[in-house]
Amino acid sequence: MGTRASNSLPYPPHELASRVCCLDQWDDPLEAYEQLGAQTRDAILGLLPAGWAFEGKRVLDFGCGAGRTLRHFLREAEQADVWGCDLDASSVSWLLEHLSPPLQAIRNQAEPPLGLDYGTFDLIWALSVFTHLTDNSLPWLAELHSLLKPGGLLVATYMGRWNGEVFTHEPWDDDRIGMNVLRRDQGWDAGGPTVLMSDWWVRAHWGRAFEIVETLPEMHGQTWVLLKKRDVAISAEELERPSDDPREWIALQHNVRQVERDRELALGEVRGYYEGSLSWRVTRPLRELARRAQKRRKFP
Repeated sequence: MGTRASNSLPYPPHELASRVCCLDQWDDPLEAYEQLGAQTRDAILGLLPAGWAFEGKRVLDFGCGAGRTLRHFLREAEQADVWGCDLDASSVSWLLEHLSPPLQAIRNQAEPPLGLDYGTFDLIWALSVFTHLTDNSLPWLAELHSLLKPGGLLVATYMGRWNGEVFTHEPWDDDRIGMNVLRRDQGWDAGGPTVLMSDWWVRAHWGRAFEIVETLPEMHGQTWVLLKKRDVAISAEELERPSDDPREWIALQHNVRQVERDRELALGEVRGYYEGSLSWRVTRPLRELARRAQKRRKFP
């Protein structure tokens, strides 16, 4: 990897830098952090329309973490109003302490609203965010729609065909995936829920609020889309309403089977952990005595 582009800036502590993408696999974690942020910046700029300029614009990084991407927009923040928001209080505190000004940041709650003025943002990006949102996914999409000015732009990513098999352990079939949720109860320390979306489902549902301008097929295992705000009033309920496409119900039925399989695998892992543990082996004679005593009580 090349020389760090912003090595004069402080870096967040390792636990914050690794929240979005674990850096332990790299020989130089800070170099990886730098390069991943630079790649993200390039992808965002590559999707923006020709001639789009930051001067005088208002921009939001939705799910900014400690600023891995935003640190590469400090020059633009001198001539634009650049914001970040994140659910993690420690990340937002670090960003405010070390990169503000020129950046601005707030902590958001798990559910909208965000608390910023509607119709004031020219550009929002949400990277590796809708990949983990479940019941609050479409409410947040509606909130971002409201935050944008007429014709405002949203760059967003979602997981699906490029890495779906990693999570489902089955061949990817676009026709049986809508917005399929796996590991709903997985904690954020373990990566949070996994949400897969098919291209047709994104067009059918996100397309009610946004025009899909351009698609970047794959980067870091995700599909990137440039969306332009439609001049419509839209609610989360309207975004969620199933279309007439029969794949809606096929995907729902398949997601139920996926969740059942996930639960069986999780129970198997827990059972295997306990049955292989030292405490389980040591207490086996006691469990056997208890079983025999219970049997004698039932059959005197």
